[in-house]
Amino acid sequence: MVCVGAVTGFGASALHGIFISGAGAGDLLSQLLSRTSVHESWHAEIVDAKGEVIDDAVCLRWTSSEEAYLLTTHGNRLIQDRVVDRCIELGAHFRSADEPIFGSGTHDPVNRIVRDAMRLLPAAPSSEVCAFLLVQSSAAGFAGEAEGWKTASPSLERVEELLSHAVTGVQMICPPTVVFTGVTNAGKSTLFNRLVGEERSIVTSIEGTTRDLVKAPAQIEGWPLILVDGAGTRETDDPVESEGLRRLAGEMTRADLVLELILPGQPARENGTESRTLVVRSRCDEWTEDDPSPAGEAIRVSAVTGEGIGDLQMAMLDLLHGGRKFDPNQPCPFLAEHVIFLQQLRECLLADSGVGEVISGFMEGAGDCLQ
Repeated sequence: MVCVGAVTGFGASALHGIFISGAGAGDLLSQLLSRTSVHESWHAEIVDAKGEVIDDAVCLRWTSSEEAYLLTTHGNRLIQDRVVDRCIELGAHFRSADEPIFGSGTHDPVNRIVRDAMRLLPAAPSSEVCAFLLVQSSAAGFAGEAEGWKTASPSLERVEELLSHAVTGVQMICPPTVVFTGVTNAGKSTLFNRLVGEERSIVTSIEGTTRDLVKAPAQIEGWPLILVDGAGTRETDDPVESEGLRRLAGEMTRADLVLELILPGQPARENGTESRTLVVRSRCDEWTEDDPSPAGEAIRVSAVTGEGIGDLQMAMLDLLHGGRKFDPNQPCPFLAEHVIFLQQLRECLLADSGVGEVISGFMEGAGDCLQ
């Protein structure tokens, strides 16, 4: 019997998940979708009885042994309901909220990773993060990789390869922090607002307008990050402004990336974070040929006209997430506990001892995951 049920709410990513499982699910998909595929994931259109398109979706083949698929549709509840109704028209049984969706047992070895992904999915900040989580919970992702370890332990090279992807995977869920620094009126708050997409920092021509830290989430092509704006650097006797500068300095030491904004005619300052600093020639619409260029590489931007914003975003993406070099469709750990497990597994493989125990210990922790 084929069963169908919705598995996500509205969320921040404007996507819904619809789970279709049971003997005959593949045949149902051949009637529901414009095309099916032998691959683990594919894109298709969802069509009604008259062949008219309801929505387009990504279909993911699930990791369980039974016929099981996850469809991701857009976030309008009416679309979700129409797709579920269409499945019922094709003979599927509606799975109520109190029936298990992703398998029958809490000790299913893959459930640990699947449940992690499903728990995070409704709060995904972008469709790209949502798609990343869906892939990692599928047979083509980290969940499928882990399932294979039930019968065959991974090689040391494979574990090290997965660990090399870990920073990017974790940053998809726990966004990296980018801190803006520079002298007063360097254009930090204007650029901050431009990247956030709304007026979060107050912008005036008065020096010292920004005193406390202003934090806001942002995205670059769907990749999440946290931006931090703060007081401009200058000599001041104002205790409030001085405290703001102290707090900003603390944020800079913890930042994943520092954007140092340079005014026309101003050389880059030494701040001790060169390896994590991107020099930005701010307010470039005001620069002249006589203004000296800052040392090293620098990006010219104007938050007012938009000049250079795309170049800056791509540079930030390269430094924070590996840019387009990282394939989010490959298996990748995405939580700190996944990384710890892989590190323990690597040590056991190096010692040629305890590999099975570490794998089974991680798998058996599935029942402890949050629902």
